[in-house]
Amino acid sequence: MKEMKAGKKRIAGLIAACLVVSLVVWPMQVAVQAKDTITAEDGKKEDSSAQLLIDNENCYDGMDKTYADGYMPRVENQTAYLVVPIVSTVPLKDQSLRVSLSLGNGEKDPFVNKNYEKTVRLQEHVVNQQAERVNSYRIAFPLELKTERYNGSYPVVLTLKATDESGTMLQQELTVYVTIRDGMDPNAEPTTEATTEAPVVYAPKLLVESCSLSKESAEAGDTVTATMKLVNASQSESIQNLSVTVSAEEEYLTLMSATDTIYVGTIPAGGSKEIAYDYEVQAAAPAGQYDLTLAFDYADSRGTPYTGSGTGKIMVTQPLHMQFDPLVISDTVQVADVIEVQLQAMNLGRSTVYNVRAELSADGLKPEGTLFIGDMEAGTKQTGTVRVDVSSLSGVQMYGKTSGTITFYYEDENGTEYQETAEFSTTIQSPFSGQAEETKDAPGQWWIIMAVIGGILIIGGLTVFLRFHRRRETVDEVVEDPVAATERK
Repeated sequence: MKEMKAGKKRIAGLIAACLVVSLVVWPMQVAVQAKDTITAEDGKKEDSSAQLLIDNENCYDGMDKTYADGYMPRVENQTAYLVVPIVSTVPLKDQSLRVSLSLGNGEKDPFVNKNYEKTVRLQEHVVNQQAERVNSYRIAFPLELKTERYNGSYPVVLTLKATDESGTMLQQELTVYVTIRDGMDPNAEPTTEATTEAPVVYAPKLLVESCSLSKESAEAGDTVTATMKLVNASQSESIQNLSVTVSAEEEYLTLMSATDTIYVGTIPAGGSKEIAYDYEVQAAAPAGQYDLTLAFDYADSRGTPYTGSGTGKIMVTQPLHMQFDPLVISDTVQVADVIEVQLQAMNLGRSTVYNVRAELSADGLKPEGTLFIGDMEAGTKQTGTVRVDVSSLSGVQMYGKTSGTITFYYEDENGTEYQETAEFSTTIQSPFSGQAEETKDAPGQWWIIMAVIGGILIIGGLTVFLRFHRRRETVDEVVEDPVAATERK
């Protein structure tokens, strides 16, 4: 017995020692793990292993090559088109990040300073000439350029901010360079006052100074007028007998003017004249720039013949055409329910639409996030869902009809955002309304229960009565003939 008590004491001591060791070791482990984090300026912990990185390996829409192969932003029409695909090493809260740009403000910087900032969401992208699909954060900005700009390579600093699923704040700065080649030589020496005057051109020289459209841009399916300004660059010689013939090699432009040749006649030295052509842009025309080639035939004042050529440009855009089905939601919902609503979107246009999403707002309905669909290629249909918590109405009346709005957001390839709004309604009911309806639909159940209970009581009463009656008969027999009763026993 004493040995058993001693054994129990040894076991208890061993357990106590293990507890002490664990209490000492566990804080040490926590302290070691804490070394893997750094503290941000706001006091929150940042995970040093979490990073926001450029996707170097894949070629996205708007890129001619990957970053690993030397991607450079495309520069045309006074705009630099910047595309930066980002991947995160950890999942991000709300699957989104915030990006802002710093462009510098030097005299020779080519950028028009604006506030470039937006939220970018995680979505699936078709990459590498539609050969693969990846999930990433595609950042796209059209950067407006100065008319007078210098050639060179200029840094664009991107500041990325996000929060991971554990609440940790992430911030990353990345630098991408924009190369300008169509500007002025930054090393050219400034001209003196003696050379500021335009040189005298003795032979007539015809130039296309500008090309303007009757609309800001020509949408596919539109009919537009292209007006071109012709300038005689000579300061001494006039242009005689000028005729201009236009041609467009692109199959998507149809000439609507009566003829492709216009007789202009005379343009005096240093003078200008305008000519105009009407074009129909085919509905299937891809978005982009289309050239109009002008061929010149003219002579100088002495009758010497000359020929020349020039180019006008038509920018064509594809209109976005999105169709959203009505929000799918039940006619009645109950307080404390969590319901799932659906939205179906169709891209009926001829170009890709980006960041398709919807936000729902109604009294008594609280969505658990944004109804997100993502990028949609031309001619595709996709469905998005979102969970919604149902609560009582905020007014005096707790239950009843509620009306709300659903706002649809989407973007074009340049990051321009569009939105549409639709209305919906439903009725919020008490959380017990379903039980009341069940009772109302089956009124006979209570009568059945009462009948069963009554039957049980009647049977029980009959049983008691019969037992009592039999006992009385036995007692009477004993009184009348005790001997016979004893014999029966």
